[in-house]
Amino acid sequence: MKKFMKGPIKEDLKMFKYFICFFLLVVVQLNSCKSIAQSNLQDSNDMGMELILNENYSGFEQEEYILIKNQKQLNAFYGKINRTRKPGLTPPIIDFTTEMILVWCGDSSASNYASLELNENDDFLQVQKINSKKSKDKSNLVVSPFSIYKLPFNSKDLKIEK
Repeated sequence: MKKFMKGPIKEDLKMFKYFICFFLLVVVQLNSCKSIAQSNLQDSNDMGMELILNENYSGFEQEEYILIKNQKQLNAFYGKINRTRKPGLTPPIIDFTTEMILVWCGDSSASNYASLELNENDDFLQVQKINSKKSKDKSNLVVSPFSIYKLPFNSKDLKIEK
């Protein structure tokens, strides 16, 4: 009778080992996906510029760059983009004594987000749009994407280089 019991116990232990290996593999895979997604969002350059938000519809017809230096301007911008959203987006909490916001709004023909590079000169902050890869698939969706960046407060004017 003892010989009969050893076979099923060995098979059960073998199945348990396979289950543990599979479970660990799934956990490792899920954690690696999370870290990749987070690192793509946290895009920043030497000036301390940090990407806060990318969205598909701003409501702006033409490409526009907006430098926001106070809460009133931020609320006005979010008021415009939330006109057609239910529920609307919540404005980020920003300490405008140490930080400011740079917003890029694409025109209605833009299909991708833009990557921005910020350089500081003696008299102004220079923003340069780095063109992202063009998508091969042309979509019939009407979008006007926008990106919001947080950067350290600076009293200099903004100059756009295209």
